[in-house]
Amino acid sequence: MKRQFFRSKFIMFTSLILTPLCIFGLISVLSINLYMDREAKQKSNSVTELMQQTISELTTSLENYKVIINSNGRFHLALIQALNSNHMNTDILQKMEQAMQAMYYSQSTKPYIHSLYITIDDSPYYIDGMSRVTFEGSLDSDWPKAMEDCSDSTYLQVRNIKLYKFDTKETPVVTAYFRMKYNELVAINILQGYFNHWLDSAANYEGQILMILNQEGEPLFFNENGSTVSEEERLNALAYGEGKASSNAFLRKYYIHSGTFPGTYGLKYLSMIPKQEIFAISYTFMRMTIAAAIVSILISLVLAYYFTRRDYRQVFQIIEIFDKAEKGEFESLPQPKAVPGSPYFHIINNVANLFVSQTYLNTQLDAKKYALSTARLSALQYQLNPHFLFNTLQSIDLEVLKISRQPAAANQMISRLSSLLRYALDDPMEPAAVREEITATKDYIELQSYRYKNFFLVTWEYSDEVLDVPVLRLLLQPIIENSILHADRSSPDRLWVKIKIRLNEKGLVFTILDNGAGIEKGRLKELQNALRENRADNSGRHIGLKNIGQRISLAYPDGYIKLSSKEGIGTIVEIGGIR
Repeated sequence: MKRQFFRSKFIMFTSLILTPLCIFGLISVLSINLYMDREAKQKSNSVTELMQQTISELTTSLENYKVIINSNGRFHLALIQALNSNHMNTDILQKMEQAMQAMYYSQSTKPYIHSLYITIDDSPYYIDGMSRVTFEGSLDSDWPKAMEDCSDSTYLQVRNIKLYKFDTKETPVVTAYFRMKYNELVAINILQGYFNHWLDSAANYEGQILMILNQEGEPLFFNENGSTVSEEERLNALAYGEGKASSNAFLRKYYIHSGTFPGTYGLKYLSMIPKQEIFAISYTFMRMTIAAAIVSILISLVLAYYFTRRDYRQVFQIIEIFDKAEKGEFESLPQPKAVPGSPYFHIINNVANLFVSQTYLNTQLDAKKYALSTARLSALQYQLNPHFLFNTLQSIDLEVLKISRQPAAANQMISRLSSLLRYALDDPMEPAAVREEITATKDYIELQSYRYKNFFLVTWEYSDEVLDVPVLRLLLQPIIENSILHADRSSPDRLWVKIKIRLNEKGLVFTILDNGAGIEKGRLKELQNALRENRADNSGRHIGLKNIGQRISLAYPDGYIKLSSKEGIGTIVEIGGIR
């Protein structure tokens, strides 16, 4: 009892403290998540726009170089002389320098352009800036091979180059190859580190991955975090961002934004923001809410213990008074003692005294009700016919035998009626077995068949397990009588009555079905209300149903009778809860 009291106090205090806290925490977390998700989308779009502007500037510069070379015939002639002559004289050198001057100065103003190479097919030389260089003596001599098997006029490749022998490290570049109008091959080396550093500074979140990729999804530029992503993860992220791949454990950790930049190069972008960074504030608030919930639970434990200890003594006194009053021990009832700090002592004391008084009156009233119920049950069961009818029928049976000098149909009727009366007039407080109820009902059916010939047919459905179950007498007879009396005799169809008896978890159940005239909807509702409220039916019809309903309610606490019918189809009566 004390544990239950403590549990109820604990649940009460926990609900009062924890429920608003949890609701507030949940609403706050959801609001923060929505805000942070919206902010992440905005920042991703902003970064994408910056990347697009930067890449647009780069591609514009590359296109300008192509325009300069393709639009100048003199430039082409100067290149041919410089790249095909084995000996460079002053005139050739001067023409080459004049031709390359505009491109050289343009290159020097672009901090992301590392170098620019130009050559023609089968030439042993290429031009680097303002100088002519031999492939044989150059440290970066393999760059034209990238275009040997490439059918495209434009190609991007990531390379590592070393220009001078004293360079200790190779320089990572993205080389843009162009096959020009006059069949020149141009290679523009773009500093990868320049754009990598720029992507580092453009990231809005810790751990954010930013990449610029070629058409095949190979990374050209990427920030520091981009180097940690494998090729499979990168390709899956691109496909997922385009809605062409399902999520996996890795991708579920990131907010992914990807697409393709406008332009002829088909460059792609990829942004991956760790969700733990987006929702960092939300996670922190959630941890604070959980911590507050734990503290509130501890406070509820302390309050529940305090009030349980204070109030248990008074509750125990009241329970002791109630228990003794319910047992009828009114002489030894204790007087409640005041509990310090309880403002409700006098109210509870008055409630206890009122309960004791009502319990005493209810005890006396229950005894009177029991006697009255016994009397009503006896009166209801004896209403079939007076006892003297049994003896009279015996005398009539003998007189019929004297006249006919052999058993006749009348003797069979009298015998069945005598059996039915004997069954009905036994001690009403003594229940009968179901098999006896079935036998008595069959006697009644046989008696009615003599009167109505082939007007009706009765069938039975039951198992052997129900035959020995005790039951009140004459439960079935009044219902079958109703079915016969209220049937439509003008109908050509034969009246069919089916009686089903079964056992379920609530006890014995009788179901009586017929295909008679049924009951009109309004009349059916009145009968159902009368049975439910256990009140008299003023119409004078269906008295048997009312009789059975009263007997069931008096004899069985869980007993019930249900009536359902449809006019022109038939009626179903169910009696249950018998145990």
